[in-house]
Amino acid sequence: MLDYKDSYILNLLITSNQTLNINDISKLIGISQRSSYYSMSRINDFLESQGFKKLVNRRHEGITINPLIKSQLKNTLSETLQQFYIYTQKERNIIEILLLLCTNHFVNVLFFEELFNVSRNTITNDIKEIRKKISVYNLALEFDTNYGYVIDGSSLRKRSVILNLITSYEYLLKINTFNLYVEEDVNKVLGMLTILEKVLNIKYVNNTLLSLSKLISIIKTNHIEEINWGKQDKKQLGSSDEYEAVAKVFKNYLDNSEIYYLTIHILGLRIHQDVGFETKENDYVKEIVEFIISEFSKITLIYFNDVDELFKSLYTHMKQAMFRLKYGIMYQNELKQKIYDTYPQITHVTKLICDKLEKKLGYPISDDDLTYIAMHFGGHLHREKREFPLIKVLLVCLNGIATSKLLRKELEYLVGNLEIIDAIRLDEVDEYKNDVDYIISTVPINNKDIRNKVLHVNAILTDIDKSNILSFMGLLNSTQIEIDISSQIIEDIREYLPKDKIEEVRKKILNRINNKNTRNISNERKKKRMLNELINENKIIFTDKVDNWEEAIILSGKPLLEDNYIEKKYIHKVISNVKELGPYIVIAPKIAISHARPEDGVNRLGMSILLIKEAVSFSKDKDRDVNVVITLAAPDNEKHLLALQQLSELLMGSLDELLEATDKQSVIDLINKYSEKEE
Repeated sequence: MLDYKDSYILNLLITSNQTLNINDISKLIGISQRSSYYSMSRINDFLESQGFKKLVNRRHEGITINPLIKSQLKNTLSETLQQFYIYTQKERNIIEILLLLCTNHFVNVLFFEELFNVSRNTITNDIKEIRKKISVYNLALEFDTNYGYVIDGSSLRKRSVILNLITSYEYLLKINTFNLYVEEDVNKVLGMLTILEKVLNIKYVNNTLLSLSKLISIIKTNHIEEINWGKQDKKQLGSSDEYEAVAKVFKNYLDNSEIYYLTIHILGLRIHQDVGFETKENDYVKEIVEFIISEFSKITLIYFNDVDELFKSLYTHMKQAMFRLKYGIMYQNELKQKIYDTYPQITHVTKLICDKLEKKLGYPISDDDLTYIAMHFGGHLHREKREFPLIKVLLVCLNGIATSKLLRKELEYLVGNLEIIDAIRLDEVDEYKNDVDYIISTVPINNKDIRNKVLHVNAILTDIDKSNILSFMGLLNSTQIEIDISSQIIEDIREYLPKDKIEEVRKKILNRINNKNTRNISNERKKKRMLNELINENKIIFTDKVDNWEEAIILSGKPLLEDNYIEKKYIHKVISNVKELGPYIVIAPKIAISHARPEDGVNRLGMSILLIKEAVSFSKDKDRDVNVVITLAAPDNEKHLLALQQLSELLMGSLDELLEATDKQSVIDLINKYSEKEE
């Protein structure tokens, strides 16, 4: 049988407009490539059992599915991809920015509400994020009360961001092109670029030409504003062999302004050619390289022995990169996929650094340049015969893809050298427990054998969760002062340490410095409360029905609000989170745990329970129909864990009894049954 994740992948393959590969699947689902292959194997077993042919996975083409299978299964699957696929906020923002950049008219909130099937409040929050993201590139989101939103800024900047997004998030466009470009036009431009290769006697990377073809089609399809070229720019571009070749091949397809634009891309593909355009000052390039190396060390706690050699190689690359970044030129890194495969975690850390670097530069950094920088770090570590410390983590999430994707993104940004093996259900833990270093779970796991590697967190990480994760893994968000102190100590004792032990000692020093202020935790905070200490008769509510899920959350939290366990804004925050992130609080069929962060209005530890006779729906998905709503108010990440574990055991072991209860005493009896002292 296919599980939720396998069915999800099969839906993607059946309903996507273009061929997906394993890397696309991994990004879309938020799982490792290894896990994607496991799912593919189970899908093939399922297809064979139904009398269908297996999927075909070709290395350079992707995964193909027989058209007959597509047509037959499409009619039997319960939901279309657009209903089934849950975009993360980041993915939604990418699509929104692309659609705004590719139009010269205003777009209103209703358009995005209907496109993503989300609330007005969710889109309003998206708008805030979009403003922040595009401001990095000196673009502005303008608003007109009568018409809606439009992005304002130079055409060169707009095109630069478009190209960066369609190359960095290609997998999103494979689901649905959102009518950004015309496939026939892409093929036509691709054919002309192939002719251009022959004219110039140069061979470019196929993916580079495909992305460039999509960009040209987007510009033509959406009538994106032309670039006003200066006389000097035209003179320098017009004197090149590339301009002459582009003008010859594209003379009946592009106007003169776009021929200049295409020429600058073709020139930029020759990485070592100096085209004479203005670049950043050398001192500024040095500052950028110092920033990149410093950020890498902060995230990974790796400090290079021969940093001068690393600096020189990165400096040479970044000096050449400034021209490409300025004009939004895509550099063809033929080794990109190999670098991803060889240095997956170093590439991830480099992505975190480049996210910050983009804000300093004001230009988007493509995956091609990003992986080139990662290659410098990976190669240098190899030359110094040092290993990148890789932490293997398993996620346990009862709320499906939406929550696991959200948690994965937060963890990856928190811990750079992280490999998330998979996101699984609670009953699958035994299959993976020996293959990972840590298990991060949104539900308590009562297994003594793996207690030392399990950490329970909230579905949306609180600051306390993040601090606990770093401490649990022996990592730190160290201040510069702490880093400097550790470096001084290491220099003093370096001659007495084996080279392969230096980073281990540095980490222990930083942990010791960091933990000095966290040891004096009061006994009151350490004390864990049992379930029957939190839920009494006053915290139990029965009702036949509610009008909607918002009312269910409000009614469930009412006892805690009346007794000042929480403030009104806490309930409002839960509702706001669900509208923005989806029904993450529905942890299992029929059950929701209403919760937010401690700083959102928690005064003291408390828990209440609402039992609804007629289930209320939290989404179109039947698995999101709820009869039990528990409101949890937790002022920290410690005292409620025992009660939450006991609650989990009650819900898994006696849910039917709880749903059949008609009076408070019956509920109290069940709670007492599962409330036992921790061993």
